[in-house]
Amino acid sequence: MIKIDKNRIAEIAVRYHFSLVVLFGSQATGFTHKESDVDVAFLSENKMSFEDEVSLNTDLTEVFKNDKVSTVNFRKAPPLLLKQIVQNAKVLYEKTPHLFDDMLLYALRTYEEAEPLFRLREEYLKRRISEYKYVG
Repeated sequence: MIKIDKNRIAEIAVRYHFSLVVLFGSQATGFTHKESDVDVAFLSENKMSFEDEVSLNTDLTEVFKNDKVSTVNFRKAPPLLLKQIVQNAKVLYEKTPHLFDDMLLYALRTYEEAEPLFRLREEYLKRRISEYKYVG
């Protein structure tokens, strides 16, 4: 895992009105290589403008000393991504205690509610693939 200045992360969280910031992906699990990016998810208390998102990316690039920073807004993430984020996340900033626990429960519940749709989609795709005939 990369070196993280949690004080600097807290400053960024306050500036952008974040209540939660987590590291996820390969940097959180420790399975990195020289081309690994830095994946950061955040829970914003306010709607972010495009300019704020660009500025945030610049700030995080400086903090992590890596120009490959990807950000995810928890409020915009689909259920499967939410689940993947919380599975191996490392909390970098939490405005109130247990906020990550609440997000974990929300992500798992949202995924569970969407899972039947994932299964239907998978069955549909399998059926369509089996019906496909190659003409060569």
